[in-house]
Amino acid sequence: MSNISDKDMYLILGRLEGKLDSLMVVTEKQWDTIEKHDTRIKKLEKDRHMVYGAAAVLGVIGSIVIWVISNFVRST
Repeated sequence: MSNISDKDMYLILGRLEGKLDSLMVVTEKQWDTIEKHDTRIKKLEKDRHMVYGAAAVLGVIGSIVIWVISNFVRST
């Protein structure tokens, strides 16, 4: 069993504290990045739903126009 002096113990604890501080900084940056990605994903999902809705409306309008044209051609 080795005897570690108080000075060495404080040095080791100081190194650990420094490593933990740097780890906390990196973790905070990662959380910021995750929050930005979450915001972007939500916006993309919202935009995608708007496109799906617009495509459905255009499909209905197109089918009505074709129906009107086909009825007009048949009646002529």
